[in-house]
Amino acid sequence: MIDVTVKIAAIIMYCDESILNLELGNGYIIEKCYLNDFPFKSEIENGKNQLNIEYMGSRLYDEKGIYFICLKKENTFQIDGPQIIPGARITDKDCQCEDQIDVYQEQETKYLHKIFSLLHLFSSGNIGLYQTFFKYKFQVFGFINNTLNHSSTSSTRNAYDERKFILNPEGTEHCNQFLRDYETITYVTLKPIIDEFIWGLEQLDEPTGFEQYTTALEMALLPVNQPGKKQMLSNRVAVLLGTNDVEIKRIHDKMMEFYRYRSESLHEGDGSNISKQELIEMESYVRKTIVKIMQRCKQQLDVDNTKTWDAIKDNLMNELITKVQNKKTEGIL
Repeated sequence: MIDVTVKIAAIIMYCDESILNLELGNGYIIEKCYLNDFPFKSEIENGKNQLNIEYMGSRLYDEKGIYFICLKKENTFQIDGPQIIPGARITDKDCQCEDQIDVYQEQETKYLHKIFSLLHLFSSGNIGLYQTFFKYKFQVFGFINNTLNHSSTSSTRNAYDERKFILNPEGTEHCNQFLRDYETITYVTLKPIIDEFIWGLEQLDEPTGFEQYTTALEMALLPVNQPGKKQMLSNRVAVLLGTNDVEIKRIHDKMMEFYRYRSESLHEGDGSNISKQELIEMESYVRKTIVKIMQRCKQQLDVDNTKTWDAIKDNLMNELITKVQNKKTEGIL
């Protein structure tokens, strides 16, 4: 086996120093880092030594100059090294062990995707990673030294939504607890729905983001191929999120309107009714819905970790059907 040391670094976009005490797990730390000290500075600048446009909105300033909030990790892991086949020629590519390095990098990238997806569910704000940089060092056959610089780029990342992810003092511990509560089996169970929500956040145009948010709600609250989606989805979101009759009615009416906007955009190509503010409000409904369902999932999985999403969803749907019927009887819906 061969020991590989790796240094990982990335700029965390659209946040501030309020997140410095977040516990991301898996060996990752968060640090304040001045531009000139960033270990991969040349990779975030263009040929004129100017900062790439994607990072402009994430700059912070103090008396010493420009800085960012950065994610870092140093680690050592093991790989098998090149496979020696008698009579076969060993190439430079063999010695670089790219396939094994790629496996490690994919695992780290997936982990970071999970953590930042959960942060998006905890609060609004365009926090995330555009590029993650990896520097690997290892030796093969006892004398060939390798230094490999890799990067992972989120090609779909929305780098232009300038809303910042900011925590108040009490929010840090709440956020850390949120990550601890949901990063394992609950996240895995709901990953398709969460990914649909994240895909909506990454869209640059309002209508496409709106469509993805609606799809996430349908996945969470409706049976597959359900007719009459508009009314049923509006009813269920309303009774799930509303805390009183006035709220339930308001959310229901807004969701009916939103679903019409989505249908006009998807089926008629007319997204003119979907403003930035409408998109943000829809985002909030979807976030709150998913978090409610995550809470439900965790409660049931803590009792029986073999329970499937289909079973959990069936229980939730039955409860929502009853609540909707009660509100119809009362004349609220």
